[in-house]
Amino acid sequence: MFAVIAGGGTAGHMIPALAIAEQLVDRGRSARSVAFVASKRQIDAQLLGDTDHPRLFLNVDGLQRSLSPRAILRSLLAVPKMVIGTAIVTRRFRTWQPRVVVSVGGFASEPAVRAARALRIPVVVVSYDQHPGLATRRQAKRAAAVAVAFAGSKLPGAKHTGAPVRHSVRRVVRGVVGDDSLRRRAAEVFGIDPSRRVIVAMGGSLGSRTINEAVETWVAANSARGDVAVLHLAGERFVNDNVATGAQSEHVGLGDRARIQYVRRASHQEMADVWRIADVVVCRAGASTVAELVTVGSAALVVPWAAAADDHQRLNAKWLADAGAALVVEENDIAARFAADLSRIVDDAVLRERLVAKSYALGALNRSSAIGSMIEAAAR
Repeated sequence: MFAVIAGGGTAGHMIPALAIAEQLVDRGRSARSVAFVASKRQIDAQLLGDTDHPRLFLNVDGLQRSLSPRAILRSLLAVPKMVIGTAIVTRRFRTWQPRVVVSVGGFASEPAVRAARALRIPVVVVSYDQHPGLATRRQAKRAAAVAVAFAGSKLPGAKHTGAPVRHSVRRVVRGVVGDDSLRRRAAEVFGIDPSRRVIVAMGGSLGSRTINEAVETWVAANSARGDVAVLHLAGERFVNDNVATGAQSEHVGLGDRARIQYVRRASHQEMADVWRIADVVVCRAGASTVAELVTVGSAALVVPWAAAADDHQRLNAKWLADAGAALVVEENDIAARFAADLSRIVDDAVLRERLVAKSYALGALNRSSAIGSMIEAAAR
């Protein structure tokens, strides 16, 4: 085993983890020599799918921020689960004998990092948020190397490498020869007319009721537009709210005369398809979404989740806004600003081009393989 990538529990952890694995495979490592230690949550197994990576799923949990009886019980059980998980990983590492352990943060990474330290295996910490989480901050103090997505990080020994992004997304380059055919092919996946201006709306892996309602209201108000198509990735929790899965415009109460094209899905695994057709994106400011946004370079209206841990989504959104790479609407301003700002991006070609250029410039390091180089060096 060359490397073990540790972390999981959410798509926000697993997607960067898979992107790191792809960088190592691109550098000549076999998929069988890059293993995962993740949580037993369904999203981890779902995203790893039928890849060739060896894997170990642990029954672990993190400390809860709530004081409800259920949250308190989970916090109390988190400690023994962590102890048991560390023992299980330690035994597995003695079999695997990895040369390096890579942490993508979160509670699911802790057992593997603790086991690596006990067995004197070098640890590389990868941080892709403006404000690193508690596990990342603690692990970075004794890491062999620390890769960060944002310049100016206060983590000890931090090196600005950009964020890990899936290989298929890194390959999306728009506006080049052959791009029209690739766009048409991606649009066919969703049944969308590629000649229209395409808005992609998504609220993260779980979906966002706030974004969903704002987008549906905008679609209803702009139902007469024959130049616009909307791909709405509403999330598994909300896909059947008000609108049937895969519904077209008439199912949103728009009437028979509606000309706007509206396609609603729960989600889509191949994000390269989504980014290839997106002329305008409406999204949250999670680390993975922001990393892919600037890697591809897209005009975006960003709505940061106000309840995100350590307010990290607002910090990510501010990074985009300060660079002129996106328009940002806070949740408490949605009623006043969302519709006008979205229409402004859709209708102003000069604004769209400026947002695309600024966004793409921010993603230069994301399109590199700097993290893979750092991991190889730590293993040596």
